[in-house]
Amino acid sequence: MAKYMSVAATAKPAADVTHPLTRAGYLSKITFGWANALLALGHERQIDPDDLWPLAPENTCKAVSSVFEPSFTSSHSIVKTIFSLYGWRLFLVGLLQALTLGCTLYGPIVLKTILTAVEGPSFDLVRVLKFVVSLFAVKALQAILTAHANLANQLITIKITSALQHLLFQKALVLDAACRREKTAGEIANMFSSDIQWIISFAMYTNQIWLIPLQLFIVLGMLYDVIGWATFVGAGVIAITLLSNNVLANAQRNAFKTLMTQKDERMKAVNEVFGAMQIIKLNAWEEKFGDKIAELRRDEVSTLSYLVTLTSVQIGCLYSAPVLVTVSSFAIYALVMQQAVTAAKVFTALSLFTLLRGPMMNLPQVVANLMQAVVALKRIMEFLDMDEKDTDVVKTPETISTSELNAYAEKKIDIEIADGTFAWDVSGKPLFNGINLQIKRGEFVLVHGAVGEGKSSLVSALLGEMHKRHGSVFVGGQRTR
Repeated sequence: MAKYMSVAATAKPAADVTHPLTRAGYLSKITFGWANALLALGHERQIDPDDLWPLAPENTCKAVSSVFEPSFTSSHSIVKTIFSLYGWRLFLVGLLQALTLGCTLYGPIVLKTILTAVEGPSFDLVRVLKFVVSLFAVKALQAILTAHANLANQLITIKITSALQHLLFQKALVLDAACRREKTAGEIANMFSSDIQWIISFAMYTNQIWLIPLQLFIVLGMLYDVIGWATFVGAGVIAITLLSNNVLANAQRNAFKTLMTQKDERMKAVNEVFGAMQIIKLNAWEEKFGDKIAELRRDEVSTLSYLVTLTSVQIGCLYSAPVLVTVSSFAIYALVMQQAVTAAKVFTALSLFTLLRGPMMNLPQVVANLMQAVVALKRIMEFLDMDEKDTDVVKTPETISTSELNAYAEKKIDIEIADGTFAWDVSGKPLFNGINLQIKRGEFVLVHGAVGEGKSSLVSALLGEMHKRHGSVFVGGQRTR
């Protein structure tokens, strides 16, 4: 097998290195042959970050956000934007997963056919071998379809992650003063780390919303063909399991809401402590604030323990459900219906009951992800709907007329506040009243003063992060993005 030679082992990736998928042939794309070189390198030694390929151009944050942000601005809905941009990709993933489901259901059909042939008076060896060979081909096809579905899902995940993080980062930069104090850095960090992940997780399971019921319906239909109306006893157990799962899912959703609120409160307290560490140390308040954070953490752990308990009960119910379905169905079939239990019926029914276990165990995860994604989506939308600072507060070379810009240039003024009155709130008391500041090019200016006298607020006024009541602010230079 060829060596992996895209980049040297100790060198940084070259600028002209491209993702091998972009130049792979059809056969290589179908069989994932384009990844063989990297796998061969990993077989020889540990893979370093420099060995990995760069992202494909269409998967970079710049390319994704340039499409996602205008669409979101137009629809003002994350869900609509995701489905409008990636709906066809999700449909393709669903189609691949549906074909994979068909391949999975082919196994019990072959098993029933072979066992029936063995039990029958005449054994057709050629027919049985044809089914065995076809089963091998179908399972090979299933492996390829599953791999492509997972790859497509991961690519969608990369795009949505980049787009949502871009939106949150851009919004955090333009929040006005009041909203900046309302949303702490800890809350924004939680949205980056937790909320986005729940939305992405649900996006990955979107097709399972209709695939799981479809699989349950088909498997129950195949079971009816094997054990008759005893299948409906098993269906009744499934219905009871789903109803109990719905109750547990609602409790999980409420617990998750409480957990996220408590997490925000704890992060807010931690940020306040780090922001005022000098005052806390000066007054020896370490234990007092430590006890406050510990109490908030205890409340959070208590809610987390309750949430984990609900999840454990839910998983226990769903793991035991397939066993209850199997026992109840066979008991009715053998004892009530008094039907003969043959090897073909037993092994075929057991294989079908096994196929029920997967969707029944995945269903609570899908429902829980849906509930948590709804909560996370609401939190993110509340953040994106917050007021932004007025970009006209600060005059820049891009926003003023040429004559005004020339006037500043003649006086060599780079920064100026003229008769400025600023406040943190729209209706609050002004922090600065009628201040004047002029900094010319080449000057070295030092702002000094005691704690709380407005040094940082002065910088915030120059950045346009305070409400301007009166006067004008000019900041020269160029704004970079």
